[in-house]
Amino acid sequence: MRFITILCFLILSNFTFSQDYRKTEFSINKSKTITDFQEQSPYFEVVNNLEMPVPGGSSARSHLMDQKILSKEFYKDSKESYQTPYLKSNLQPIVGDSFIPMSWYNGSQYPVYAGIPSDNTLAVSNNGVMILSMNSYLWSYDINSDTTLFEDQKISLRGFVDGTGASHYYDPKIAYDPIEDRFVVAILKDNEPSKSEVIMCFSSSNDPRDPWYIYNLPGNPLNNNRWTDFPTISITNDKIYFTGNLIVPNEPWQTGFDGSIIWEMDKAMAYSGDINMQAVLYDNITIEGKYLRNLHLVTGSNGNVDNQFLLSNRNFDIQNDTIFLLEINNGTLNINSLVTDIPYGVPPNARQVDTDTSDATSGLQTNDARVLGGILIDDEIQFVSNTINPFTGFCSIYHGLISNVFNSPTVKGRIIGDSDKDFGYPNIAWSGNEECDREVIIGFNHSSFVDFPGNSTIYCNNDRQYSEVLEIKAGQNHVDRLSGTYERWGDYYGLQRKYNSGEIYSFGFLAMANSGNSGFLAQLYSPDTSRIIVKLNVIDYNFCNVTTEATILGGLPPFEYSWNNEDFTSINTYQGGCVNDTIQCIVRDARGCTDTINYIIPPNKNTSGSVYPNPATDLVSIQFEIDEVQTVYLEIYDAGGRLVKRLETLVAKKGLNEYTFSMNPLASGVYSVILVSDGEIIQQEKIIKR
Repeated sequence: MRFITILCFLILSNFTFSQDYRKTEFSINKSKTITDFQEQSPYFEVVNNLEMPVPGGSSARSHLMDQKILSKEFYKDSKESYQTPYLKSNLQPIVGDSFIPMSWYNGSQYPVYAGIPSDNTLAVSNNGVMILSMNSYLWSYDINSDTTLFEDQKISLRGFVDGTGASHYYDPKIAYDPIEDRFVVAILKDNEPSKSEVIMCFSSSNDPRDPWYIYNLPGNPLNNNRWTDFPTISITNDKIYFTGNLIVPNEPWQTGFDGSIIWEMDKAMAYSGDINMQAVLYDNITIEGKYLRNLHLVTGSNGNVDNQFLLSNRNFDIQNDTIFLLEINNGTLNINSLVTDIPYGVPPNARQVDTDTSDATSGLQTNDARVLGGILIDDEIQFVSNTINPFTGFCSIYHGLISNVFNSPTVKGRIIGDSDKDFGYPNIAWSGNEECDREVIIGFNHSSFVDFPGNSTIYCNNDRQYSEVLEIKAGQNHVDRLSGTYERWGDYYGLQRKYNSGEIYSFGFLAMANSGNSGFLAQLYSPDTSRIIVKLNVIDYNFCNVTTEATILGGLPPFEYSWNNEDFTSINTYQGGCVNDTIQCIVRDARGCTDTINYIIPPNKNTSGSVYPNPATDLVSIQFEIDEVQTVYLEIYDAGGRLVKRLETLVAKKGLNEYTFSMNPLASGVYSVILVSDGEIIQQEKIIKR
């Protein structure tokens, strides 16, 4: 029987250490403004090194493997039970819409396959536009219209920044600014000091198809033969932050890591596309003369934060209880060393069907115990990382909670594990309905001897009760892409709350049937039924009298509905509106609680036609496909739904047809056109006449 191992909280005192850091000011020239994203060819050529450096530097690999071997031996004969009584919730996250991102190739759709490592990341805007990425592609999607936004659906990182084929672009990170309604994308370029760069991309609007402002931060900022690795990004009310590790090429792990850095960028200058962007570099960040490693930026639980917090730990240690809390406040970097009640440790590799458990280096690479996600909720920070589970010896999730972050912070930890599965690469998002809520949803990858690599989720409520783990998506096969004894599994997991509506979008690792890897995108909802959530779907297309139905998650029945600001009734359907029109629905439950949604009626996917050109000034063509010879005609309606003209009835042959006509006799405006055969509507379109 599977179970969740959750370790209880205790409170221990904190330690104070001597600390140091250095600041350097930079003026970064804007390298370009990208107005047209073009690939080098329609085949999306991209070269991925199958042996990308382990985060923290390739020189750390041998030491990390040694630590995993030592960790395996350390816990092999000492699996004492850390398990103590704990509270459990009988609720689980609710999974909504979900799918594998697809792209077109030779007229057919195929999954977007990821490189090695996958590096899944995403951001979603308040108006439902999403950008997600894996090595080495970007993919954008409009949730409301259920359409992809880039012309060829996916675009390579190189093509996105108009880069050269001689360089390598990898490790994407994406963030969304709900205050300014902008996207930020960070991409690393090359792993040689002479070529290493951090490419910061700032959208000019909330539409990723509009121009982007590109700034290239030096990957060797101190000119001391280093390159930048492993990014995180975050947005405050006036700054944008980036963190990374400086790596010495061709050095052993002890000296290969040369400190973590923090870039602080002026948000107003970046968003306006100024020729110069002011930036500050924090480096030489040390405790007792030792570098802090893998600084992870803490994001706002429901948007931007005022001050930037960061987290770090002793990620290579077999067992450690130190958590470092950093804060940047008005240009000053402060560091607190906290001691957690439950220690963490470097995780073993995860198992899959072909893993040799006698070899600690075999299986799915879990890297180390670094912090991989953190959110600020009022006066507390909740964070997650990989860890070993001392009760099972398996790879598990460390869930930490730092209380009173602004005044005498303390930290507690819990380990989330399983008796059969390995868990890895977690991320965390706030799932609260009200400001006082502390509930969260954690997303992560899973695998085992009998479970192909996929992704799962768990819910933690306000009382710190945990649900059972819920599988979001099972893998389709084991991963088999590298020639060695291990495979890559991470190195991070995309998870973000949609700030203005509360649902969470998850984008985790997924093993495919061909033993390759992609990602799986899913909506996650809090199981807290005290909040009411309304969703709309079209149940019948009938020209400009579309029938839309409301479905409810949560809340207390009975429910009442107000459509387009009309009086509340018990009717959960609405008739009216054309494709691309907006319908508003307000739902009210028995407590008087409400939820509002503005829904754009999506195109009818059961039709296969298209219009060209649109907008049009004269001739316009409508393509459609039929199964047999038929007579067809068009009816043109104005914006008020009045019939303007019925066109001539013509014979159409079996297969793909094109109905061409002139709009020259019509006044400028928006028209609805229906294609009719034998008295039945077979297609409907909206056309703009200029």
